[in-house]
Amino acid sequence: MKIKETLFGLAFALGLVFTASYSIDNRGFHSGLYGIVGCVLILAAYVGFNWQKIKAGNSHDRHLLWGLGSLLAFIIVLDILEVVLA
Repeated sequence: MKIKETLFGLAFALGLVFTASYSIDNRGFHSGLYGIVGCVLILAAYVGFNWQKIKAGNSHDRHLLWGLGSLLAFIIVLDILEVVLA
């Protein structure tokens, strides 16, 4: 296994663990810096694993990247709004 694949796999795993720190309860949507870092790590791992396809212009992977990036950005915006409105 190449070192890059190992690092991207580790980034994805850590991203999942950090993103799991998000919680929704009766008081709202809560996270912290760990959730935001987790979102960024998941996105970075996806880009790292699929960089050659994205660079080649594969429309399927580019659409998935935009969709995943938009979803993660939405989660980050919710977290920021929760902090601002609290």
